[in-house]
Formats: sequence, structure tokens, C-alpha cells
Amino acid sequence: MPMLRTTSDTFPAETKMMSDIPYVLRVEFGALEKEEKKIIGKPIACHKCNGFLLSIDQIVEDDKVGKHFICPFCGTLNVIEGEIVTAGDDTDFVIEPPKDTTESDTESLEQMGGTLLALIDVSGSMAGANLAAVKRSLRTSVESLAANAPNTLFGLIEFESSVLFRDLQSGNEIILPRNAYASYEAIQKQTQQLMDHIKFLSVGENADRIKKHLSALCDKGGTALGPAVAMGYAIAKHRDIGRVVLLTDGLANEGIGALEGFQVTPATSFYEEMGVEFMKNGTAVDVVGIASGAGMELKTLGLLPEATGGQMYYVTPNELDQSIAELAGSSLLGRDVEVRLITPPGIKVKDASGVSRGVIDDLKAKAESKIGVVGENHELYFEIESESRVESDTVPIQVQVTYTDSEGARRVRAVTTKLKVAKDDEEIMKTLDPTLGATFVTQKAGEESFRGDREEGKKRISSFRAAMKKQAESAPENVQNRIDEIDDVLAGEEEEMERLDNMMKAAPASAPSAAADEAYTSGLQQMRRSSKQMFRKKKDEDDEE
Repeated sequence: MPMLRTTSDTFPAETKMMSDIPYVLRVEFGALEKEEKKIIGKPIACHKCNGFLLSIDQIVEDDKVGKHFICPFCGTLNVIEGEIVTAGDDTDFVIEPPKDTTESDTESLEQMGGTLLALIDVSGSMAGANLAAVKRSLRTSVESLAANAPNTLFGLIEFESSVLFRDLQSGNEIILPRNAYASYEAIQKQTQQLMDHIKFLSVGENADRIKKHLSALCDKGGTALGPAVAMGYAIAKHRDIGRVVLLTDGLANEGIGALEGFQVTPATSFYEEMGVEFMKNGTAVDVVGIASGAGMELKTLGLLPEATGGQMYYVTPNELDQSIAELAGSSLLGRDVEVRLITPPGIKVKDASGVSRGVIDDLKAKAESKIGVVGENHELYFEIESESRVESDTVPIQVQVTYTDSEGARRVRAVTTKLKVAKDDEEIMKTLDPTLGATFVTQKAGEESFRGDREEGKKRISSFRAAMKKQAESAPENVQNRIDEIDDVLAGEEEEMERLDNMMKAAPASAPSAAADEAYTSGLQQMRRSSKQMFRKKKDEDDEE
């Protein structure tokens, strides 16, 4: 599975060529799971654009300048000193080894392997089937982790009118003082003072003990969801936690982040800012909303997974097992991920998808950004275009992904390709892969849907379908077949958006509703849809027929 793919093996010499079809690059983070050529050390980089030296063939010896290379991306002359390390076409560099884990202190142990912090709503509305389903699903997930990932460390925050971290060893409650609930800063300060008492247990050795405490969860008062999220962030920051899972069925109504009544800090701003902080910490936040008939404003809570690369589900108690199993079974391939795209001058990032709006803005402005965490199904798309006619015969492109792996090592994966410049549409069509553009426009439509503009998202997909059908008339037969395939898939995406639109029109617009929760959850999922997920589903359906 190549990490970098392009719409075609050729690049349009002018923007007017195939202007109604986006030219995109796809970065498949699942490729991080397969280690390519590994080098210990840092590659030689251009001091201007940071493009890596690709091969020793680029090195020139000169009596006046000395040993140097001309950057193939920006044309800058770079003098070479010290050890020569080249990047090649696809290389994984280990630039920092894992931290020493021979120490026995709690924090060192918690930085080894995966760590999962569950934030569980035990408010009064969770009574009965909802809480029973949560307890059952979490117990099953703990059993699965104990069998398949026994080194995973598990922690538990319970929240209702009170917020507490449960010591899973002793059963003691480590309570967040109520006088801190209204202030993010106060919650951070109070949680930091409690850190000596906050410990995680490995599921392999403590599965029965953890399941015992999960079984003892019981419903109580209101829903101090915001303070629980803020406490979770403070713990994640000090314990280097990779994943936080929030399970709730109700509307946050106490403390900072409350979605009812007047708030000094608007809830949208609070969850948006918390999402950015979790992302900077390299922590994915997943949200599981349990359908109870009433709305829980997942549009707002969804800002947490939207910013961090997490997932969001809206499920009935009977569907909860599958969602929790998917989250427990999914692994993070990289944390603290940073992406940089290196292109020649005049080739710019027009748009991007598969990440949050803030990250997209960074990528458009400077072709690089921190994106948080990535897993096997994460895909990032760059739409690129030339600012003027491309006169060269080829366009070199390099993607650099800097990340922390599961063992704590800091790595850089560098992938480089060289695209032949096409002078007409026919050259591009010969090697066109329409699945890239189809996935890109689907993710962009999901982004628009999540922001509340499903109509614009439907127009985007419809326009792309029309453009592809027009191009299919002159395309090679193999490309025509692929276009027919993607059209069926995109028709399904349009139909689903239409269904959600009709459902939203029938729901009350002035208050949170179950219809809105389902629609915004669907939008976020569409925004993260990978090509593998889109076209594997179509293949499975064809196989069943």
C-alpha cells in the first residue's frame, strides 16, 4: 500500500486543463504500519524549503563551494557538511529514540504502549438500559484488550453532578472539587494537585478488577460534562494519554461547557478550544452519544473528535457494543503528527480534506500543519494546482510525516514522487484514478454537512459526478469502468445526505434534537471517510449479489 498516491501519474501544465475535476494527492497513514527502509538519523534537508536530499547523485563537488546539492524542489544551493543521509523515494527516519523506560515511576510506565481514559456519564438520564449497555460494552472491551493488547493502561472518570477519577486498584474516589467547575483554569490547577493519586492499571493483569468497578457504576444526578472533559485533558497532558473516549446520553448542564443557560465561556468556544488542546497533546477524543430520544447537541461535542482525529458515534443501547469494540480495536499508528508538503515554487495547496478546518487553513497557508493522531483508516487529501503554466517536464513532490510511534520514538516518513507534466487532458486520463477525487469531494461534502450546509455538500458531489461522466466519454475503457463504479458510490452518498436533510427539516430547529445529533454525527463520519471504506463497502455489496 503506497503512502502517497496522485489523481494521475501526470500533472496538468495549466489550471484550465480538466478544471472541473480536482487534482489531489492522497496520504494514506495506514502505510505507517508497514516499515519501509529505516535509517537512524536525520536526513539532509534544504535550508530554504526543507526538501530532503534524495540520492548521492544530486551531490556536486566544487573547489569554490565545496560539497553541495541543488534542491530539486526550490532550486536552492545547499552546502553539505557531516554525514550524508539521503531520503530516497520512501524512507522512515528515526530521529529520536524512545524515552528510557527502565524507570519504575508511574509516569514512565504510562508512556509505554497505549493508554485509554474513559469518561462515563452516570447522570440520572443514564438509568436503566443506557448505563447497563455502557457497563456491558466496556467490560467486553476490557476483556478484548486483555487478550489482544494486555499492556494497554486503563483509567476511568465518572461524571454526573460530581466529577471523579476512580482508583481502579482501591476503588477510592478522587473527586474534583465542585468550586472549580466554572473555570477551566481552576479545573487544571485542582487536577494537577490530584495527580499523585491518579493511576492507570494495565488491563492484562487487572481485567477482573477493572470489570468489577465498571459493574458498580450507578446513576446519580446532573451532567457536569464540561468539567469532566477539562479534567480528562489535564490528566491526558500529565500522563501522555493517546485516547480519550467520552460516553454520554444527555445534554451537559452543569459547570463550564454547559449547553443550557447562560455561560461566560460559550459552549462552542469551550469545546473547540479543548479540541485544539487535546490535538496539541497528541490525544484523540472519541465521542459516543447514546440515543435517548432527547437531543444532546452532538454538533458541539463533535468539535472534540473533529479537531483531534477521533471518531463520533450516535447509537442505541443495542448498537453500543459494536461502536465500543471498534474503538477498542483500533490502534493509533502515530501521535503528535505533523505533515509537510514540499513542491516547486508555483505549485500551491488549493484545499485539503480529512482533517479539521483549522488544519486545512494551515495547510492552505503554509503547506504544513500539526494534525494530532492518525490510525490505519486515516487519509489526508491535498488539492494542488499551478499558479501559472508549468514549463518544466516534471514536477517533484515530497510528503514528510513526522510522528511519534507506539514505542515513543520520534520518526519522519518521507515519500517522494515525480510527476510528468501533461500538455493535454488525454495524457492525464490515461492514468486517472477517479477514486481519489471521489473520496476528496465526499470528505469536503462531509465537512460542509458537519458545519450545517448539507445543500452545498450535495452540490459538490453532484457537480463532480457530472464532470466525471463528461470525461468518461473520451476515457480509456479501464478508466470508464472506474468512473461507473465511483458514480454508484457517490449516488449513495447523495441519497444519504438527502435523507438527513429531510429529517432535519422535520425536526424542531429551536432546540437540540435526535435528528440533529444523527445528522452531525453522519457529517463528521463522512468528513473522515477513507477511500478504503467507501469502495470496500461497494465491493462487499457486489460480492453479496
